[in-house]
Amino acid sequence: MGFSYRKSFKAGPFRVTASKSGISYSAGVKGVRVTKRANGRVQTTISAPGTGLRYTASSTSSGKRQSLAAQATAVNAAVTDTSAAHRRARRNRRPGAWYFAIVLLSAGLFSAIPFAHAAARLRRKDLRLRVGAYAAVAIVLAVLSSITPQDAHGNPVGTAGHALSTIVAVLALAVMATACFQLVPLRREVYGLEAGPTPPTHPAAADPVVAAHLAARARRDEARALAQSDPVLAHDLRIGRPDLPREYEDGGLVDLNSAPAHAIATACSIEPSLAERIVAVRQELGSFSSLDEVFVFAEVEQGTAARIRDYALLLPR
Repeated sequence: MGFSYRKSFKAGPFRVTASKSGISYSAGVKGVRVTKRANGRVQTTISAPGTGLRYTASSTSSGKRQSLAAQATAVNAAVTDTSAAHRRARRNRRPGAWYFAIVLLSAGLFSAIPFAHAAARLRRKDLRLRVGAYAAVAIVLAVLSSITPQDAHGNPVGTAGHALSTIVAVLALAVMATACFQLVPLRREVYGLEAGPTPPTHPAAADPVVAAHLAARARRDEARALAQSDPVLAHDLRIGRPDLPREYEDGGLVDLNSAPAHAIATACSIEPSLAERIVAVRQELGSFSSLDEVFVFAEVEQGTAARIRDYALLLPR
């Protein structure tokens, strides 16, 4: 038998292990842990303590070392591609990807960091509130993890230990999923990955009045896409609520599931009686699931329905 050595140092959710093969690092809470091993492989383990369920994913190992010929080829290829402009282009190919990396690698503990960055760039109050919310959840995770009864090997002990570790694991997974979902449109907005609304080509687009209407239509399409990808953010921005004070310009949309009758009548250029009928049907149904449902139950004529469709939005209540 050969010489061996292994020593671990733990500080809260972080652990450093020194062994004969090198130093490895890991971070996480009960049920979720990300480990970078001494050989460079990154391993993520998600489990539900006490149930026997475990999922492990690891990056591809570097494997055997390259042969001298393969190394020489790689060096030559790198030398021919060392211009500063090309390096910048490669770095910027996926700007903001660190948003998701920091959430996943920290098992949700540091989810507040990308939202803090976005809040500093966009200067929005709703993002500052999210920073506080994710920071509070991180504190809860850390506290629950610290009070979970454990044995000498860090495994939960007793009914209370298994229950707390399961709660921590489920909460961490929920935080990771929610943060990543919210960061998808936010990353695009922060790094400008989507161009602004461009009015479609139209024979009369040279006319400034026509151009303004086309620009507003493109703005409505953009706001609809944002509302579909992130309904919570749409509610925060008050998309489709011209009756409320707001800073975001949605091009004249109106939410048929929440706006009052006078706002619907003004935005869609329809008779107040029809708008009141739409609101009355909405109160009976609770909410609309589609515009076709609006048109059928409110008995909207075909020509009027086309006009409403151009300005209407349906946000979940």
